[in-house]
Amino acid sequence: MIDDYPSKLELRDKRIVTIRIATREDEERLVLFFLAIPEYERNFLRYDVTDHDGLQGWFAGPSWEDFFPLIAEIEGRIVGVGVLRGYRTPWITHNGEFWMIVSPNLRGFGLGRILANEMFGLATELGMEKLLAEMRADHLFAIKIFKQLGYSEEGMLTNYVKDQDGQTYDLVIMACNVKDYLRRSPPDSIK
Repeated sequence: MIDDYPSKLELRDKRIVTIRIATREDEERLVLFFLAIPEYERNFLRYDVTDHDGLQGWFAGPSWEDFFPLIAEIEGRIVGVGVLRGYRTPWITHNGEFWMIVSPNLRGFGLGRILANEMFGLATELGMEKLLAEMRADHLFAIKIFKQLGYSEEGMLTNYVKDQDGQTYDLVIMACNVKDYLRRSPPDSIK
């Protein structure tokens, strides 16, 4: 599957989106993309993606068992990002983390589903059985989207994350079984 990139797919409105592996040349455009995403949507991430230092490790080469970033572009403009992160620790190598962010003006056109399909396909290729996602408990839209993908809540950490103003929020931990997701998704939507 890794060799299948870049790939071109069609959104609900017939626009063509290119999905490809992020490269070092994308760094400045990625920073600009993340700066255009509302801050409250970014603050669940474990690192600051609006800073070049926060993107360290994204472009290390094919160590995909650790970190796999995909970008979605329309006419050369980044409109979405999906990241799959694996673990080398033997007792959790069957798990991975998945997160995605879609440009607010591209939501509702199927891009999130496309990125999710790509991430789950990659997870299968890498031997992952379960994908986790973390988000603030008040990010109800994100929780709804992940529930639609088949995720369910597995835990909550109270007052676990802080925003830039020092306000604390609960962190929801959700998970999805990869095989269950693939069973629910049309076979041709997965590479």
